[in-house]
Amino acid sequence: MTTVDLRAFDRVAGRAETLDNGLRVVLLPRDGAESIVVALCYRAGSRDEEPDESGLAHFLEHMMFKGSAAYGPGAIDRLTQRLGGTNNAFTSHDATLYHFQFERGSWQEALRIESDRMRGLSLLPEEVDSEREVILEEIRMVEDDPWDALEQAVAGRVFGDHPYGRSVLGTRESLRALDAGTLRSFHRRHYRPGRAVLVCAGGLPPDAMELVEATLGTVRWVRGSSDPPTGGAAERRSPNNRDAGQRPATMLDAACGGGGSEDPRTQFRRIELRRGETPRLLVAHPAPAPDDPAHVHLRLALAVLCSGRSSRIQRELVEENPLALWASAAVTGHRLGGLAVFSAEAAAGADPARLEEELCSRVDRIAVRPPDGEELERAKRILFVDWVFLHEAIAERAVTAALEQALFRPGFSRDSFEALSATTASDVAATCAAWLSSETRVVAWSRP
Repeated sequence: MTTVDLRAFDRVAGRAETLDNGLRVVLLPRDGAESIVVALCYRAGSRDEEPDESGLAHFLEHMMFKGSAAYGPGAIDRLTQRLGGTNNAFTSHDATLYHFQFERGSWQEALRIESDRMRGLSLLPEEVDSEREVILEEIRMVEDDPWDALEQAVAGRVFGDHPYGRSVLGTRESLRALDAGTLRSFHRRHYRPGRAVLVCAGGLPPDAMELVEATLGTVRWVRGSSDPPTGGAAERRSPNNRDAGQRPATMLDAACGGGGSEDPRTQFRRIELRRGETPRLLVAHPAPAPDDPAHVHLRLALAVLCSGRSSRIQRELVEENPLALWASAAVTGHRLGGLAVFSAEAAAGADPARLEEELCSRVDRIAVRPPDGEELERAKRILFVDWVFLHEAIAERAVTAALEQALFRPGFSRDSFEALSATTASDVAATCAAWLSSETRVVAWSRP
């Protein structure tokens, strides 16, 4: 049986051109579609901020909807609603992405909006102050959510001073220090054609590329004397750099002085918060970058352990011996290296210490007891089917294509799943021995 049918990845592959101004444009036509998605991804996220600019990229994302030359404050949302469309945006550590979905007769409005706000924003002081309060409320909500608070605490512990260790939202102190001038400077440095990828997907007309060129293709960027060199903070080395086959060097090593299991190191690798009414466990390890072959092997390992009722952790700790109400696992996809995270919520009456011991023992065990043929095939099938189902929607196809082109390379998803299809149990075992070592583990609890 063929687990991975590579034809599925044609969904995120299409005609691509780089315009004269540097903008990368990808068209993903879909016969019979009545709507069109326009996704614009900038290679600019919180990793591009300096330490005193924490939260700036996300703040700017909000301000992109608060006024430009042709669209006053709130006009973009009102227009989108009037045309029956949708819009949204998100900021990550590595990128910021904006997307619109309109019916075919209105889709060029998205091109005009993106062209206008790429040229510049109004950044009215009253709008800046108002939106700052909105983000401060977001920070309060994250701090009050047990899982969000745990995840941020772990990221800070593993990545330390690297931008991946900071919240994309910033802090109260950093948000209060940001003003219109800082936002405008970040916009000028990063929101330009040469740092962006535009994807148009759906029921596209034959002249779609010409329409894009007539709007966004006319945007020009002139380098200012005060602008930093291309790259800057965005080009910092991975926090988890390593040579092939070696255990990753992590922020834990730097903080704790390398190997060993002395008490200071053990204490550094444990976090305990007081949130909510249920004991919540998060076990994390540094993870390789998405374009490292080990990333695919690690995703397979986590699927073997925690995807579906027949996976090891689900079967043994949720179904047969219910120490947890549920358990899950995921690998974050930071461009330079992320985290492999196991999460579980303790069952009523279960001993939290035993839940931690049993979960960690199964993570340790996969390096010495790699998946058999049936387990490996099941994990490959789950990951592939999940990708296929997710990308049935036009919007998801556009977003994935934009991120592939902006952060990695065309065909990145296809290449990753081709590597996944060829992965062996020995590959999984070797990667787990290197990346899921107890020496790099952080254990975090949120307790009542």
